[in-house]
Amino acid sequence: MLRGFKKGAFSVAVKAGVDVVPITLLGTGACMPSGEESSLRAGRVRIVVHAPIPTKGVSADEASRRARAAIAASMPQALVGDAGDVSSGED
Repeated sequence: MLRGFKKGAFSVAVKAGVDVVPITLLGTGACMPSGEESSLRAGRVRIVVHAPIPTKGVSADEASRRARAAIAASMPQALVGDAGDVSSGED
C-alpha cells in the first residue's frame, strides 16, 4: 500500500537544488509478502523510473506531492493509500 512520504529526502533535495527521480517497484508483494520480510520468493518485479521532478522554486511538500502522484499513477488504484498516512506499516 502506498502511504504518504516523509519529507526528509525532499527537504534535502530542495535545499541542494537537485531533481528528485521517483522510482516505483511493482510486484514486490508476491516476492516478499507482508509479515514475511525475512523470506524472499522468486518472482518478477517491474521497475519504473519516472521523469525527474525539478525542485527549484518548490517546497519540500510540493516535491513530495509530485513524486507521490507520479508513483501513484503507475500503480493499481487498489494499492494507493492515503497521502496523509506516513506510518511505516510495521504494527
